[in-house]
Amino acid sequence: MTRRMAALGATGALLALFAVGTAPVTAQTGRPRADLTAVVESVAGTTARVSLQVRLPKDIHVQAHEPRDPLLIPTVLTVEPPAGVTVEAITYPEPIEFAQADRPETLPVLGPEFHIDVRLSLPGDAKGELLVPLVLRYQACNESVCFPPARATAQWRLNATQ
Repeated sequence: MTRRMAALGATGALLALFAVGTAPVTAQTGRPRADLTAVVESVAGTTARVSLQVRLPKDIHVQAHEPRDPLLIPTVLTVEPPAGVTVEAITYPEPIEFAQADRPETLPVLGPEFHIDVRLSLPGDAKGELLVPLVLRYQACNESVCFPPARATAQWRLNATQ
């Protein structure tokens, strides 16, 4: 075998190892996304009860609103109400305890499906449709890896004449 053939063989072997070695990394670049549904439960007088339904892919969870570990990113709902609308309360669901092999204590997590309840105060003179935008900040994880933090948006459509 000539030196040139040996060099080409070595280069080919390195390229093959590189391709095999990067395959799992490539597969993980598609981070899980939260599917949001903004639900209007009721509008009565100056009070609206709404919820945000969150659906994650199977075997995916997010950190609770108040994780025990300060290094973990909490799940936070931010409501951006229009003028005259006030957020009275945001109620996060009770987290479930998730055991991870390399951690001495469990993690409080949500998912793969959960909802966040919100109570809004509306102005007394509100008429017609009110749009209430929201942003959910979360960090999706599976049993072994947490993906980069993400944000998802939606909005509630309130009929103030209900």
